[in-house]
Order: sequence, then C-alpha cells, then structure tokens
Amino acid sequence: MNATQLPFVVEAAILVVAMVLGGLLGRKGKPYGKMNLGFHLFFFLWFTMGYYFIAQTLFAGRAATGPGIAVIVMGLALLVQIVSGITLLVRKERAGWLPRVHGISAALVLIADGVAFFLA
Repeated sequence: MNATQLPFVVEAAILVVAMVLGGLLGRKGKPYGKMNLGFHLFFFLWFTMGYYFIAQTLFAGRAATGPGIAVIVMGLALLVQIVSGITLLVRKERAGWLPRVHGISAALVLIADGVAFFLA
C-alpha cells in the first residue's frame, strides 16, 4: 500500500462505523435516539471532511483520472446521502423507498472508495 491509498482506507473505516450506527438507527425507528444519531452525524461529517481532503489533493492541477472518476461518484453519492438523511429526519411518516435510497447510496460511497483505492 502506498501513501496515496491510505486516505481511502481511513475513509472506508469511518464509513463502516457510520453505516453500523445508521443500521442501528434504522432498526430502532423513530424517534431516533439522540446519542446514536449524534454519533452517526459526527462520523458522516468526519467522512465528508476526509472526502474534501481527498478531492482537493486529487484534483489539484490535474485532470480527472481513474481514481478521480471514483471520487466524483463518491461526492455525488454523498450529496444523495445528505439529502435523503435530512429528509428521513424531517418526515413524520416513514417512506419505504427513502431508507433504501439512503442505504444504497452509502453502499455506493463504499464501493467507489474501494475502486478509488485500487486505482490509486
């Protein structure tokens, strides 16, 4: 493993923790526990800051390469994550498709992170 791959490993570890906490939130249902929700949001923000670091480093003066395309996919999936997560928090009733969209986009972020790791 080289130095360019290390941020992707850290991001994957943070994302897995956030996914586990999110899974616990989904099983409990509404109203969400404040501690679990707080930790879930903390790890999402931590992951987003790491994503910003990766994107800034990767795209500084270079065109999008193989890892760059995977990082772009990660960013788009992160946007879906934040929009669907906020919608899950705000809605009073639980839509059947919204938690699936949130979970699938989280899995897509993890897959794109893995692809970027192998291409880096």
